[in-house]
Amino acid sequence: MNNLINDKFSPINSLKLFVLKEHFDNLVKLYRNKKLPKIILLTGEKGIGKFTLIFHFINYILSLDSKCPYDSENLLINKNNDSYKKILLNVEQNFNYIGSARPNPATIENIRDIKKKFYKSSLNNQPRFTILDDVELMNTNAANALLKLIEEPSVYDYFLLINNKKQNMIETLRSRSIEIKVFLGAEEKNKIFNFLQESFKIENNFLNKYLELTTPGMLIKFSDLFATAKINEEESFDNMILKFLLQFKKTKNILCLDLINFLLDIKFSKLTKENNANQLEILETKNKLTDLVNQYRKFNLNSNTVLNQFKIHFNHAG
Repeated sequence: MNNLINDKFSPINSLKLFVLKEHFDNLVKLYRNKKLPKIILLTGEKGIGKFTLIFHFINYILSLDSKCPYDSENLLINKNNDSYKKILLNVEQNFNYIGSARPNPATIENIRDIKKKFYKSSLNNQPRFTILDDVELMNTNAANALLKLIEEPSVYDYFLLINNKKQNMIETLRSRSIEIKVFLGAEEKNKIFNFLQESFKIENNFLNKYLELTTPGMLIKFSDLFATAKINEEESFDNMILKFLLQFKKTKNILCLDLINFLLDIKFSKLTKENNANQLEILETKNKLTDLVNQYRKFNLNSNTVLNQFKIHFNHAG
């Protein structure tokens, strides 16, 4: 929870909700009609605003009786409402969060901790919301522990699951949920990214031209990491890769590897446009390099060795 609060890009710090008004209004309508499902699964790419959406919805509910309620007309959290201030202080008993703490997904210990918290905290006749992020990464034991927890929820409990990948999650978990699919069009992506870029004062760099290959939330983090690393845009692709391999080795910030995969998307997107004859071969090469990035994280491989493998594959693909 502390990681969520302290992250400058955290959805908790997004007081304004953009473009997802239809989803927000639907959730509010379900709640007002007493038809809100006990278990909701939000699916879609990471960085499109799923967490922001449900956090705003939760704040709307928990601040209904506040002197500073949620502004549902402008989709705006009033930072002076009691629930929001309690969440920032990590003392809001009606809000629980199990994050992925990437690269490690939610564990069985996380689920047990939430269960203990349920027993210790007294219900105050208000809904209690539990958000679980990156549920597709949970292993079977953690998923089973979660299934037991949500098997017979109290009248006040709601579970909001976030699936950030296209890959399949554990089917028993999916089958117990009502799924909401979230998608952004190109115009919506641009609107959100421009707002984030202005809010966080992130300077333009060549990455910003490739928003179609990622999402606004991820691109703003990539751009910030790019600026922090003081990358010269004239640097070779190899140098960029090596810098972020070394930075991951030093910081264990999984975002460094996400950025490498994004750089691969950019490079192979260009190769695909330039070489229509070898589409399958180019795709296979890209997949091999993506696997290599995963192996680098899992097995602590040597950075220069990995970079040499990159060069070999680049030469072969090019």
